[in-house]
Amino acid sequence: MRFIFFLFLTCIVTLSSCNPHQNEITLMTFNIRLDLAADGKNRWENRIPIVSAYMDSVAPDIAGMQEVLHHQLLDLLEIMPGYSYVGSGRDDGETGGEYSPVFFRDDRFILRDNSQFWLSETPEIPGSISWDAAITRIVSWAALEDRQSGEIIYAFNTHFDHRGVEARRRSAGLISGRIPEIAGDSPVILLGDFNIRKESADYEFMSDLFSENNRLANAELISEAPVRNAESTFNGFRHDIEPRVIDYIFVDDNFRVLFYRVDEVLENGIFISDHWPVVSDVVLSR
Repeated sequence: MRFIFFLFLTCIVTLSSCNPHQNEITLMTFNIRLDLAADGKNRWENRIPIVSAYMDSVAPDIAGMQEVLHHQLLDLLEIMPGYSYVGSGRDDGETGGEYSPVFFRDDRFILRDNSQFWLSETPEIPGSISWDAAITRIVSWAALEDRQSGEIIYAFNTHFDHRGVEARRRSAGLISGRIPEIAGDSPVILLGDFNIRKESADYEFMSDLFSENNRLANAELISEAPVRNAESTFNGFRHDIEPRVIDYIFVDDNFRVLFYRVDEVLENGIFISDHWPVVSDVVLSR
């Protein structure tokens, strides 16, 4: 009887220690809002502790951020120990202007390659701008070797123009063309603030393009678990704003999407940002 009990106990312990999703990867896209004194109580210095606590609690494996000024990048590195990043300022390819960095956990990934390109007719020229874009826009990418699976995953992060209709369509086309050139057949993740509403014709154009050319799908739409709180990703530091989904996580068909959620984070009336962080857990299925 003792042997049978011991065998039963051993089986229970063994089963409980087996993670059915041991290669699970937590993804995030998060427009942190650039540092503006005009934001009043929601200015960056007041939001840093909220961002710090939130990032520590979620601990994403890969995070694409937008609107990150250089001093904000230094703040993020301080409050996010154990992370590295790729990316540079969009104005000059160095420290000027906003970054769209890809952050990743050092204990999970090894950086194998990285670069960036500009969303313009001359994508290799730092600070370049084209079409009807109001300002310079950029894509940062990283080739990350997963220490658990040995797979190399390509993570792309971007921020589309907020005014240029043609620029957004051309930007989608440029990214769609560049992904196979850079990543080949490797698994691909695309994160970003696309400034395209989900109910619009431009979203349909973009999602069809990504699906047909890159086998990318909006993670929200293929989540295996019920989606949580995804009615809006932009808040404008207000409670009464019209719902607006413009931030997305796209993954290709090398991934299963376990869940997808939008986190509304406020503390003492202070918003974490004028965008809500978007989080998805995925697992390589190949």
